Parts: sequence; structure tokens; C-alpha cells
Amino acid sequence: MPVKRARLLLVDGNSIIHRAFHALPPLQTSAGVQTNAVYGFATMLQKAFDLVAPDYVIVAFDHSKVTFRHDLYDEYKGTRPETAPELRPQFALAKRLLAAWKLASCEVEGFEADDLIGTLSRKGATEGLEVLILTGDRDALQLVDDRVKVLLMRRGLSQVELFDREAIKKAYGLDPGQLIDVKALMGDASDNIPGVPGVGEKTAVQLVRQYGDLEGVLAHAGEVRGRKVAANLVAYAGQARLARQLATIRCDVPVELDLETCRREKPDYEAVLALYKELEFNSLVKDVLKAMQEEGAGVAPGTNVKSLNLPEHVTLSSLEELAVLARRLAGEQEVAIELALNNANYLDAAALAVGLAWEGGVAVLDTAGVPGAGLAEALEPLLQAGPVFHDAKAALVWLKEAGARVTDPGGDTMLAGYLLNPTASRHDLPELCLEHLNLALVDDESLLLTIARRAVATRLLHRELIAKLQVAGMEELYRRVELPLTRILGEMESYGVAVDLETLDLMAAELEGNIAALTEEIYRLAGEKFNINSSRQLGSILFEKLGLPPVKRTKTGFSTDAAVLEELAAKHPIAAKLVEYRQLTKLKSTYVDGLKPLVNPRTKSLHTTFNQTVTATGRLSSSEPNLQNIPVRLEVGRRLRRAFVPHAPGRLLLAADYSQIELRVLAHISGDAGMIAAFRRGEDIHTRTAAEVFGVPLNEVTPLMRRSAKAVNFGIVYGISDFGLSRDLGISRSEAHAYIERYFQRYPGVRAYMEEVVARARQDGYVTTLLGRRRYLPDLFSSNHTARSFGERAAMNTPIQGSAADIIKIAMVKIFRLLEEQYPAARMILQVHDELIFDVPEEDLPAVATLVKENMENTLELQVPLQVDLKYGPNWYDMEPYDGAIKDAGTA
Repeated sequence: MPVKRARLLLVDGNSIIHRAFHALPPLQTSAGVQTNAVYGFATMLQKAFDLVAPDYVIVAFDHSKVTFRHDLYDEYKGTRPETAPELRPQFALAKRLLAAWKLASCEVEGFEADDLIGTLSRKGATEGLEVLILTGDRDALQLVDDRVKVLLMRRGLSQVELFDREAIKKAYGLDPGQLIDVKALMGDASDNIPGVPGVGEKTAVQLVRQYGDLEGVLAHAGEVRGRKVAANLVAYAGQARLARQLATIRCDVPVELDLETCRREKPDYEAVLALYKELEFNSLVKDVLKAMQEEGAGVAPGTNVKSLNLPEHVTLSSLEELAVLARRLAGEQEVAIELALNNANYLDAAALAVGLAWEGGVAVLDTAGVPGAGLAEALEPLLQAGPVFHDAKAALVWLKEAGARVTDPGGDTMLAGYLLNPTASRHDLPELCLEHLNLALVDDESLLLTIARRAVATRLLHRELIAKLQVAGMEELYRRVELPLTRILGEMESYGVAVDLETLDLMAAELEGNIAALTEEIYRLAGEKFNINSSRQLGSILFEKLGLPPVKRTKTGFSTDAAVLEELAAKHPIAAKLVEYRQLTKLKSTYVDGLKPLVNPRTKSLHTTFNQTVTATGRLSSSEPNLQNIPVRLEVGRRLRRAFVPHAPGRLLLAADYSQIELRVLAHISGDAGMIAAFRRGEDIHTRTAAEVFGVPLNEVTPLMRRSAKAVNFGIVYGISDFGLSRDLGISRSEAHAYIERYFQRYPGVRAYMEEVVARARQDGYVTTLLGRRRYLPDLFSSNHTARSFGERAAMNTPIQGSAADIIKIAMVKIFRLLEEQYPAARMILQVHDELIFDVPEEDLPAVATLVKENMENTLELQVPLQVDLKYGPNWYDMEPYDGAIKDAGTA
């Protein structure tokens, strides 16, 4: 049996950090420190460690931009842009991370990381080590030999491909060293290495296969097929030889391989945890704690991270014991319930275990195989007392489906954590415990012990979060709005939205016919058949065959995205047809075909998930399916709503929509006298704005003027620029700038508000809604202009959009409770932006409509009246305004 050789992992630090920076979305701490590159660096290194289990590790970095290659060629890498300001500081963070991990790093003046890796790989092989190189740069493939392999990162950070001699031979038909000759011929645009004009990778590979190396190719230039290529090989021979020098990785850098200093040791866990806490890498902290647990290492006191002291727990043996305990704990203060479900789909899940935690005690029960109804019945006395959960909605939906009578929860740590940090990507219990309690919550091998820990942690965490909500002035928002809303959303999810599958089938057939007709029309306009869904083939038709002007480039050619096609629509009819084709195909695949599998076969309804802890502004979102995003720009998209119907005959759908709520909130917050007066007079705000901006009487405002004013009105709410407005209205930037300036002249209170709210946000670090909901804005302090501008727009918009979200949430809570008491057969089923949808018995519609309108319009007292428009009908599409009477027995 062969003896396993020790492994040396050589890491191209610059390559990984740059790749991570461009592959991952912007990440930053609550203090505004950019972290996406160092986060990707950390995860990629860990992935490599898990993959190859190295004995020795060295991470190589470029020392500076100037190297010996610049002495050979001044313009080497001359076309590369400056390092992004958000990336520069992350190199220092990455090196701090390496120090905490006790990993060796090196850099040598005048050389690149590639050259250090080349030298160390040869020395490692001489020492008898198996050498692996982790990089995203294909240049490293030239270093492969019998003892050196390359782990090449592909597709951002998600895929790693191992290259040895055989893999290179299979991919290129060449030996590793011949890849230098390939690059010499083809050059490298990213490094600004000049090659031979007209020679691409395919040609270069063929030439080197045929003639062995660069000198062989140049010696046989006269034999090469293609007169232009042959001539260029002669004319640019010197340039190709220079390119070969630039492309060759040096293996003689003055750097030593000291195996003792690069031996992979146990990390300095205290330093790693401290850095991860500082950078808010909570998901990575769990991995460190788990590794420490496996190694039997205690948590170092300097980290302030502590383990959970679990009270002596009781393992219950029956539902009867659980019922007795639940009745006793119903009188206790702040009892936490942890319910382990085996399926994220609450309607089809089974409970595996349940845990209860109270002051000084915790109990668990294995519920695998236990009937849900029995578990629900046993817990019901405690449910009536308002226990604390983490993700109360999931537990309450399941318990209600199992037959329990549920009331509002007494607390939800997921919601409380979200309110304190709404821009965090996750609000999981371990992350929140670490952030707010410095508490390490690591899953145990025993499910019951894990459930016990989570129940105790939930109870401890809730106390801490309540204290922080009080300091932040958000406890009332939490208790009055968010907590009761979680049960309401659960009820809405459980009830669902009934769907007429036959209508979906008819729409699918109609769309198929429309798409087929459009396809033939596009072929006719193109003059040939081609794959419409292929960007490459479409680009060839548009920009080569039809000669349309390219609008923007991508890495793979010219863009054919929606914005490009809309711009080209004025130049050729095929562009408009392509826009319509894409709209119809997406509508069919995503919504018509996509909705059917999501319809529950038992209830014949869609049970969307309402997300309460996702958006930074406080708005609700929905998923699986996203019923808030059904396209309404096309008439055929709007008709999709015809498939959404009441749950039973004799019922109608009622829609209640806030009219221009964000503009009304803007009027109230800004205190602008002109805007307030217009709303109080009941004027159409877009017509009034058009009259003000264009200086004409109200009765002379044209539809085009009103459209322009509407774009300005809503654009102002989102901090629109003259560039954005010019694009939306199809006018020049100077015209758009003039529109915006005239708007601010007529509504000076709005301009004052925008300036004040940004200045206050820079002072406080956050903005608030009318109900005190906070959003922290670290982007305001970014050195990057784009990020800083986003922060300014968010500062202007969040108080408006967030206050509108608060208003509709308050209305939902009030209306739901009144319906429960007075009209229990009427159900709130959907919330879509500023609109609420109800499924109502026909006989209750007049009373329910009055109740809904009155409560929505009197949710919050503003300086301007809130206005709600009502519609009703047999489905969500065929609706007409409700004026107090139902026409034709409910047929709209």
C-alpha cells in the first residue's frame, strides 16, 4: 500500500480575494466596514482545507503593483482599473485572518504571488511533498507536473476543478509547459500582454500542438494556413517572444520553504472568534465553535463567547405528562416553546420533538409518531397564555392545523432581532444568541438536547431583545404591530387563496398560441429561424445581420437585455416583438405553469409564505409563490388574476387599496403646505403637480403632463435623479432636471425634508418611520460614491415607505380582530403592497366593506386624509368599484 505523502497547499491570496470581491454581493458590518472579499476568502480557504486536508499551508500575495515584468514591458497590466476602494482595506483584514488561523503568508518585492507559488511548488516537490495550488488564475496550470496539481476555482467561488497532467492533456492536448507558448501567441487582455494579432486561443492551441512550442511555430510561420495569420506571425515574432517572457511564472524567487513555519496548526480560536465577531461573520462562528467542540477545546475567555448553561432538563415520557406540565406553566411568566418540525411546509409537516423552558427549568418530549392533534391539545393551555417562540408563525400555523386554538404569541425572538437589525441577511437563533448574548449555541448530536438548548436560549434571548427594543423606542411597535401580525399572517397562509385551475389551463393555451405567433413574426423580421433564447444568436441577428447599433457590452459580447431591446424598439420592429416574447414566456413559465404545482391538492389553494423579517423598510414580502409580484404591465398578465377566486360559491373577493399612500405620508412628514392643501381638497395630486410644474390651470393639464408629473411624484419618493427621470420619460436630462427643479420650487417643504432627513441620518446613523421603526444606513459613510448615493436615497425613502408599511400593518391587525369578533366567515387572504384582499360571504360584503374602509382610513392620524378605494367581484380580475350596492348578485 503506497505511503501517503505530506501535502503542501499554496494559495494565491490575491486571486482568491479579487474573485471573492467580484463574485459576492456587497457585504458590510453594521459599522459600514466592507467584508465581502474577506468573507469569500475565509469560506474558500475552509473549503480547500476540507477538500485536501493539507499538512502545510502558505498564502502568497503580490507585494506591490510594480514587478520585474514592468521592466520588460511598461504597459504590463496597464489596462487594469484601479483597485476598488471597498476592496483595498480587505487585504489587511484577510492577513489578520491568516494570523488568527496561524497560517503562513509571504510576499517578495518585485514579484507576483504567481512567482512565489511557482518557486515554492518546485521546492515542495523537491522535498517530496504533494503540492496543491489553489487559485482562480489559469496561468498556474503551467506549473503542473507529477507532484504539483492545481485547484482552479470556477464560477465565482462555487466550483473547484482539479488539474493534473492528465486533465490538462484532456482539456488542451498539451503538456503544462506548452500553455506558456499558447499564451505567448494569443496574448492576455486582462494582463495587457500583447500576443500575435488575429491569433485566438483555439488557433494558438492548434499551432502549439502541431509545432511543439513558440519557436517551432515561428520557424514554420510560412506553412501556417491563413495568409493574415502567417504574415502576423512573422511581423509580431518579437512581440510573441516578449509575451512568453511576461507569461512565464518564475520559479527562482528568493524565498525559502521552511516547513516548520508553514505547518498547519490549530488556530488561535480566541483571535478567530474575536475577528469573526468584529466582522459579523456569525455563520462562520458556528463552524469554529463546532470545530472547538470536536477538538475538546474550551471557549477562550477573551472572546466573551460563552457556552449555554443548560438547567437540568427533564425528558417527558408521554403526552399526559406534557399536558400536566403545560397546564402548570400557563401561570408562569415567559415560557418558551421550541417545536422541531420535519418539513418547512407547515401544512405537511410532522413534529419530531417539543421543548418547554421556564425560570430554572426545561423539559423535552420526543414526539415522533405522536398524533399532531394530541400534541396540540396538550399544549393548548400554554398557548392561551402567550408563550415565547423563535419564529412563532411557523409553530402557530402547525399547531392550528393540528387543531389547537391559538392566540397572539407572547414573544418572538426572530421578529425582535429583525426590528433591531432589519438589514441583516439572517435572523436565526444561533446568530442572534451570538450577537446579543455572546452565547454559543451549537447543535448537539441528540435532537432532544438540541431542542432543550434552543428553548432555554429563546427565553434568555427574548429578555435581552426586549431591553434593547425599549432603549431603541420600538417596544410598542413590536408588541402592538409585529407580534399580533405574526399570528394573522399565519392564519392567512393557512387559509390560502383559492385557485381556478381551469382558468390557468385556458391561459396557458392562450399564451402558447400568442408565443407561437410571436415566434414566427420574429423569424420573419429576422429573415431566418434561430434560437430566440440564445443571447449569442440573438446578438448576431440584431447587431450583425440587421446592423442595429450595440447599446452596451457584456463579458461575452453585446447585451440583449430588456433595457437594450426597449431602446432598440424605436429603430426596428423586431426589438418590440422580442420584448413582448420575453414577457409572455416569463408569464407562462413563472406564473401560469409555475403556479400549478404549488396549488395544494387537498385545499385547492395557494398557500404563500408571508415574510415578515426580510425587507429593510418593514414591508411584507411573499414567496412560494410570490403573489405580490404578479405582472400587471401587460393586460394578459393582469388577466392572470382571474384565476384567483373565492373559496366557495356564494362568496366574493373584496379589494381595499390605499390611494397614493406614500405621497400622503410624504405630505405629512415634510409638512409641505401646498401638498397638504391639495390632498385636503381631494384633488388628484398628479394633476395638481402637473399644473404647478408646467404652470397651467388644472383644467388644461394634458394626459402627457399628468404622466410626467406622476413620474416625478413617485420618483421623488425614491430619490430619483435627472438621469433616472429622463430614462423613465424618454426626455433629455436637462428637461428632467428642469422638471425636478420646478417640482421643488412648488413644493419647497419636500426639498427641505430630503435635506434634513439625510443630514439627521448622517448624525444618528439611522432613520425612523412614524412608528419609530429604525433602519441603520452604514452606506451613508461609504467612501464609494455609488454606495453613498444609495444610502442617501434610502434615508429619504425609508421613513416614507416604512411608515406606509406600518400603517397597513396596523390596519391588518385592527381589521383581523374585528372580523374575528363580528364576521368570522370573512377572511383576510392577501396583502399586496398597499392593497388588502378579502374572501367574504356575499351577505356580509356591505358590512365588511364599511368596516374595512373605516379602519384603513383611520389607522393613523395624519395631516392629510387617508383614502381607500374598494372593489369587489367573483375573482381578483373581474372587479368593479364598490359604492354600497352589489350588482347582479355579485357578478361584476
